[in-house]
Amino acid sequence: MSILAVLSVAVYSTMSLLRYSTFRSSGYDLGIFDQVVRQYSAFMGPYSEIKGLIYNILGDHFHPVIAVLGPLYWLWNDPRMLGIALAVLVASSIFPVYLFCRERLGQGASLAVSGAYVFWWPIQGLVKFDFHEIAFAVPLIAWIILALDRNRYAAVAVLCLVLLGVREDMGFMVMAIAMLVALRRRWKLALAIFATGAVGYLLTTGRLIPHFKKSSSFAYWQYSDLGPTMGTAISFIVTHPLKSAAILFDNTTKQFLWAALFIPLALLPFLSPYVLLAAPIIASRLLSDQPGTWSTAFQYNAILAPILVLAAVDVLTKLVNRFPRLQRAKVWAPTAFAVSVAAGIAFIPGLFPVHNLVTGKAWEYTAHMAAQQRVVNMIPSGVCVEADDRLVPHLTNRTNVGMLGRQVDYASWAVIDFTQADTGGGGDGNFTPFDALQFKEYYGFRVVHEDDGLMVLHRPYLPGRDAPDFCSSPYQSGRNE
Repeated sequence: MSILAVLSVAVYSTMSLLRYSTFRSSGYDLGIFDQVVRQYSAFMGPYSEIKGLIYNILGDHFHPVIAVLGPLYWLWNDPRMLGIALAVLVASSIFPVYLFCRERLGQGASLAVSGAYVFWWPIQGLVKFDFHEIAFAVPLIAWIILALDRNRYAAVAVLCLVLLGVREDMGFMVMAIAMLVALRRRWKLALAIFATGAVGYLLTTGRLIPHFKKSSSFAYWQYSDLGPTMGTAISFIVTHPLKSAAILFDNTTKQFLWAALFIPLALLPFLSPYVLLAAPIIASRLLSDQPGTWSTAFQYNAILAPILVLAAVDVLTKLVNRFPRLQRAKVWAPTAFAVSVAAGIAFIPGLFPVHNLVTGKAWEYTAHMAAQQRVVNMIPSGVCVEADDRLVPHLTNRTNVGMLGRQVDYASWAVIDFTQADTGGGGDGNFTPFDALQFKEYYGFRVVHEDDGLMVLHRPYLPGRDAPDFCSSPYQSGRNE
């Protein structure tokens, strides 16, 4: 088991390091978290210039748990440290998965399930995203399921409190955990956990996030089909359950997600009470009016991986116990899952990005990537700079870098990549490269260097003001020099 964990750390760390060195990582979200964790490491507030000037990240999502990564930057002040940390977090979830399975399937089959789990496409999608706070939830939820399975309710309660620090919507996950505790007739504990989850969500979205956000509002209510507020949405779901259920399947992208999550597990999770833990995550995504959340891409699916795999193993064991003739299923079912994952890695690179690591594509270093490195090297340390999304993570540890168009009052350098369709940045405030060039020239920037479709611009003066102190802040540039 330890060998499998070390192997997964090695594979995913390599994948992350290669993504960075080949300029496939991005400011959204690796650059954002790098700035925030670096701030935490210096015992400063979690601000990210990529999100905006003087932008406290706790006004975006409530994830104080990432502060525990701060000391890692005392060892290596570099965004690649987050990729390694993510690989370790993912690998740590193997242990509760294995322990849960070993009591039901035996050692060999449990190793097969654990190996298939850690290299299943939802986990690979998280690693491909470079870094996200949901990486903490993956091992946490696996340990919570194991604690529930062993009736360790004190551990469940403590882990639920930690889970609330991962992200504000984990309050719904905690409420789902309370429902599982209620099914075991632990009524008082279930009520306490449910109340904790509800209060946690309402407190973070109603008070804490607005407190740290300039607009004093929570920006991630995206359920226009259900209503403008949580209250109206709940009312719609209660009064129109069939219409609400239909929304979960009303798009081919959503249907593909259902298939990709449940068919490899032979639909078994649907028969386990543990699938209740997946309900708030799936519902919150598929009821949203944001198509990006319906996808098999990005980081969204990683937290579902331990839930669905352990739910499938739970049901498989119950079926075998009830129908002894299915005893051999304890061997061939885990084997089939492992084979499906191996086949995915071999033939479906879109879902299984480790494919590119195996085939060598992830190791390719093009002339444009070399030009990107040369351009990054041109930018002086300690300056304020705006850059293309793909270049941002390479500047966060020695400059005050933001997205193009978001530091117009202070930036003195800018980098535009004309080989990209847009400047990147999560869809809010993107430019085409040509629009970005016109925008920067309007504010006094002039082209000083061109290299393989990349354009470096400089403004030797700031109109009507001096650069603020944070453009040469020692926490950004001093440690790296």
